[in-house]
Amino acid sequence: MMNRKLSIFALTIVGTFLVTSCKNDDDEELMGNWVRVSDLDGKPRSNASAFVVNGKGYITGGYDGEYYYNDLWSYDPSLNAWTQKADFPGSKRSSAVGFATTSYGYVGTGYDGLNKLKDFYKYNPSTNTWSQIADFPGTERYAALAFGINDKGYVGTGYDGSELKDFYKYDETSSTWSAITSLGGSKRRDGTVFVINSTAYVGFGTNNGSLVSDFWAFDPTSETWTRKVDTSNDDDSQNRTSTAAFAAGGLGYVSTGSTGGVVNTTWEYNPATNDWTERTGFEGSARESACSFSIGNYGYVLTGNSGSSYFDDIWVFHPNESENDDD
Repeated sequence: MMNRKLSIFALTIVGTFLVTSCKNDDDEELMGNWVRVSDLDGKPRSNASAFVVNGKGYITGGYDGEYYYNDLWSYDPSLNAWTQKADFPGSKRSSAVGFATTSYGYVGTGYDGLNKLKDFYKYNPSTNTWSQIADFPGTERYAALAFGINDKGYVGTGYDGSELKDFYKYDETSSTWSAITSLGGSKRRDGTVFVINSTAYVGFGTNNGSLVSDFWAFDPTSETWTRKVDTSNDDDSQNRTSTAAFAAGGLGYVSTGSTGGVVNTTWEYNPATNDWTERTGFEGSARESACSFSIGNYGYVLTGNSGSSYFDDIWVFHPNESENDDD
């Protein structure tokens, strides 16, 4: 497999040029190793929501082609084990968003099979309890994206009958929502985000049935968006929708997803050089609508579907190891 590295020559925001070049490093071995860990104890599903609090990953909701879910499961990497927790109290749903602050997890929006949703709930892992917070202030939607930075959460984009790019901030201290500057560039659904050093990076997804390629960084201090190098149009496995994303070791990763059919390729983003490099492909079955999270210097990709096949396997990505088919 070739390593394709996308390099930035000049950065832009509005009114300047964005120039990119594509570099092929045919002789460089792809880095990164995927290791399968303990399968989810719950049912296989796709379009679940995930968050991480205090070094443990949590997953709730999702859909298996017949049923919607509201069970909550916690993964402890030190034990490589799952524990069922208190059920999510809202209606069973898929394509909701999840984010975490320092102490709490949050889940809201989504689709329950009949309705687009905007209700939101806070999970306290120390008491294993949920409480409802104020509704999301935007329109009811699903296939949005969310991220948490310190004591604030951010939710935006998605689909309410058409694609969106509005964004809102939840302040945990005051328990209030407020509108912030919309994402620059394309509206989108089924996009993704990862956070590196308190900067969020947003991209991927579709708009009007086409894959989008603009990629943005969000500074929570100034609440401004800066355009970064576009995801490549030169390789049809990089632009994608319904992809899993995570940060590990100061770098960002996207893996799996759909380009019209499911894929298993993995790409790494380096914020210091503003470029993309291909890494070892996901070693489970190719899939879309998986969920993902980061714990320490590792990324986890779990669940998802390929057509009518739904998955409950979980894989951890070791970015600094070479591929090992025997682990």
